[in-house]
Amino acid sequence: MRRFAFAFSAAFALTLTARAGGSSPAAPEEIRLSLRECVHLALNHNLDIEISRYQPWIEDQNLRGAFGTFDHVLYADASTGRNRLSARDVLVGVPVLSSEDSLFRTGVRRTLPAGVTYDVNVAIEREQSNNPTALIDPLWQQSFGVQLSVPVLRGAGEEANTTAIVLARNARRVSVADFEKLLTDTVLGVQDAYWTLVAAIEVKKFREQALEVARKLFEDNQVRERRGLIAKVDVTEAEAGVASQVEGILTAENAVQDAMDRLKRLVDPALLRNDTQIVPLDAPGVQEEALDEKRAVERGLRDAMERRAEYRAIFVELDSLDRELARNRNEALPKLTALASGTFLGVEDDFSGSTREGRSGDTYAWSFGLALEIPLENRSADSAVRRSELDRRRLNLRRQSLEDLILVEVREAAREIKTTERRIEATARARVLAKERFDGEESRRDQGLRTTFHVLDARTKLTEAQSNEVRAKVDHATAWARFRRATGGLLAHHDILVDSNLAPRQPAR
Repeated sequence: MRRFAFAFSAAFALTLTARAGGSSPAAPEEIRLSLRECVHLALNHNLDIEISRYQPWIEDQNLRGAFGTFDHVLYADASTGRNRLSARDVLVGVPVLSSEDSLFRTGVRRTLPAGVTYDVNVAIEREQSNNPTALIDPLWQQSFGVQLSVPVLRGAGEEANTTAIVLARNARRVSVADFEKLLTDTVLGVQDAYWTLVAAIEVKKFREQALEVARKLFEDNQVRERRGLIAKVDVTEAEAGVASQVEGILTAENAVQDAMDRLKRLVDPALLRNDTQIVPLDAPGVQEEALDEKRAVERGLRDAMERRAEYRAIFVELDSLDRELARNRNEALPKLTALASGTFLGVEDDFSGSTREGRSGDTYAWSFGLALEIPLENRSADSAVRRSELDRRRLNLRRQSLEDLILVEVREAAREIKTTERRIEATARARVLAKERFDGEESRRDQGLRTTFHVLDARTKLTEAQSNEVRAKVDHATAWARFRRATGGLLAHHDILVDSNLAPRQPAR
């Protein structure tokens, strides 16, 4: 039974090895990708990025709508009516007064950014009655007038009337900053997933090499045991070593598939729906120059304050709160409005005559006045001012907290780079020593000075040392990515421009 279990385990392990080498006729399709290719694929296929692309476009429409406050308004109205009233004066000369009246009026109205509202209008009115005392019957009256409404306190000036436009424009800037932050986080996630996949594949290779060693050791021990050179226990121990390595390969294969699924989701979710395998082309080599930690932190902090999207967005939000505060303070003022109007009139018994008289300018009307309105409690305006002041104080605290967070992130990333540099040196040395120990143990076993246990233990330590070296290199590459993310330079490192990536890429399914 044990032999059958071993044969099954070995056959399964060899199948995994064959699949990894692409020798199986049913092998899935492979896509060979570099890290830079994965990053740029994510820009076009990642659904989270695609969703975020729409917000700046939505804010563009909100900004366009904010200008609608200052659109021209064309209005018109028309009416007609008839009145019949009993006469109350014998001098009228008729027992029942009847009249017909028709009116048509049209004009254009608009509010300017300074708060001034003007209304230019034209009116035509016709009135006819049976009143014998009327001097003109029918009566045609035409008028061309202009009315102005000028706020003096509340609502006066562009700052009070264009706040909605500034807020909409700032909202778009914040949405672009949010999109840039998402791009940065996604690129960082792609790099993490890519290097995690690379490490998992490398660890799986080391496990396969260890399995091959254990398998050869088992076969050799079987031959030796048949010749009477070693005890049965050495064969059993070698068989247990094979089973252990098979278990390790299963775990490593699971880690590879998990890492690949994570990378597929970030790069192109469509890859999750088939059996496509991503084959990384980049190796976790040390390609970065040595880091001067102190200078890197000082320079990184300056760069972060200039380039971090979320930090820039704080100041945009502060500008919005400043404008809201100014508007709310203006709304707390009394309402004083200057009103002015002027109208040219034309009155005659026919349409053409009223037109000529209106053009002559001999008949006109004008007026000027002031309207004052003072809310006694004014609680709504006062509470709006205080709320804006509190929001501004809270946002300033958020800014300070973000500055502290950036400082911590930059320092941690710089320390991690230096740590991984030393880890790479240490793990490389440990791998060399582990290889020497394994070679020595294997040689001494051939001479009968060591048991199977010592060889398997040395091989396990070598696999662990190889895995640690790969992980140190991967962690070093990831640490550099985190440092660039912390200092705001990750997108520039991959030649990614935010503006050129704002346009939506995919239609909704």
